[in-house]
Amino acid sequence: MSEEQENPQENKPIDLSKKEDPIVEPVNDGPVTPPPFQQPPPFQQPPPFGQFGNGGFGQQNLPNGTAALVLGIIALPACCFYGIFGLIFGIIAWVLGAGDVKKYQLNPGFYTESSYKNAKAGKICGMIATILSILTILFFVLVIVGAITNPQMYDDFLRGLN
Repeated sequence: MSEEQENPQENKPIDLSKKEDPIVEPVNDGPVTPPPFQQPPPFQQPPPFGQFGNGGFGQQNLPNGTAALVLGIIALPACCFYGIFGLIFGIIAWVLGAGDVKKYQLNPGFYTESSYKNAKAGKICGMIATILSILTILFFVLVIVGAITNPQMYDDFLRGLN
């Protein structure tokens, strides 16, 4: 073996007077590592969206599916508090759920079905809570207007409860 093959890692000055191109020889008869610009990427690049589903990656959850469900569930008992909190939470749950349902319908392969079901349930709970809250608010407004327009009948009603 030559001296170069015995000590391949030893730093040696390069003689620039020679016009020959240096030849890369494999160490220990192994393959030569190509320069970085010729190496394949370390991971698979996803194709552009719309061609092969979601690019080969796992499905994602809808961004507001869980929030819509939680707000929709909270909005249902919140209708009992004069309808105000139920109305606020119900409208927010309805809007968030409707937005996520549209996102899922545009690209169903990109999102999980469970997050779609959460968004749909949140939207439905928000709708129900909004309607119940409006009815509750309407009831209290009618009671207050009735008490203002006919106070004697209101007093008789309250005395009759005792």
